[in-house]
Amino acid sequence: MHRLAKAKERLGKENAVMFLSPGDDFRYLLSWSPLGDERLTFLGVSGDEVALVIASVNAQEAREHVGAAISVYAFTDQEGPGATLQKVFGEIASRAQTIYISDDARFDHVEQLRHALQLQKPLLTASQLMAPWRMAKDPDEIEKLKACQAINDQAMLAGLAAIRVGMTEMELQDIIRRAFMANGADRDAFIIVAAGSHSALPHHTPDQTVIAEGPVLLDIGCFKDGYASDMTRVAYVGTPSEDFVHVHRIVNQAVEAGIAKARAFAEAQSIDHAARRVIEDAGYGTYFVHRLGHGIGLSVHEPPSIMAGNPIKVPLYSAFSIEPGIYLPKRFGVRLEEVVIAYPDHAEVLSAVPRDIYQVKR
Repeated sequence: MHRLAKAKERLGKENAVMFLSPGDDFRYLLSWSPLGDERLTFLGVSGDEVALVIASVNAQEAREHVGAAISVYAFTDQEGPGATLQKVFGEIASRAQTIYISDDARFDHVEQLRHALQLQKPLLTASQLMAPWRMAKDPDEIEKLKACQAINDQAMLAGLAAIRVGMTEMELQDIIRRAFMANGADRDAFIIVAAGSHSALPHHTPDQTVIAEGPVLLDIGCFKDGYASDMTRVAYVGTPSEDFVHVHRIVNQAVEAGIAKARAFAEAQSIDHAARRVIEDAGYGTYFVHRLGHGIGLSVHEPPSIMAGNPIKVPLYSAFSIEPGIYLPKRFGVRLEEVVIAYPDHAEVLSAVPRDIYQVKR
């Protein structure tokens, strides 16, 4: 548990305590996270102590995962967490100069913690500590990202090959989901199937729309061993229109410009600018409506955010997406997405699936 030791050392130097609710920050420190539900769960970490307060219904599973390294304190549904929180964390919290808490902790759980510990200090977001650690991937994380992306590649190829006139977006979504599982995924993360004019909606939810002549955009990802994958490709049923081919070429050039800039220690905003400028110079700047990319790891979306106005220098071995898009409302959209690992002199692209237009016969 070297990550936990690192957190304790940092918190000890700051005279701080961090409270993590179930989720990816929790999983990053312990290689496991309990179920997050309406029952409060907090892992408290300080320079001196690590303790887990959890509902009794989940306590035995927690003990089996964390072993003797972490003290587990359980409360029953009838008791509620207040007294246990005070017993375990009261003295730690009273001594701490700074208190961090999970960014996505439930509001009611935060209020229970505040009340039990009589917290008067402002609460800082745990991501201020966790995000810099999680951005720089270690060798094991990189291998897991690559393995997950290889599964994603197979599911993407299966989805592209399955496209037929007359099937619905949801039917194609189900084919891709089954391909994930057949190739070893633990579960799918998301599956966007956007046919026709739906391809101009960046986060379209697949429905019963029937696939016909025209574009089909696939943006898919899965999880394997806790790590995520992500990629976007486009197909066209019939002969692609000249406009579609033109826009696809521009978007692909933007991907290449982003990849060329995506080196370790480059500013995130400079990577966004490199790709965005290609689209703006082609006259489609107003139709690129989102940031260029996002970090990926235990979460599908995590720091660094690759966007204008973000001066952060992407760390060595950080993993993030490059996904420019052009969306022409009521007509069509093209987005192409790669996940890369940043090295000092280049970015390694994890997918082996070509970014060409996948043509489907009518």
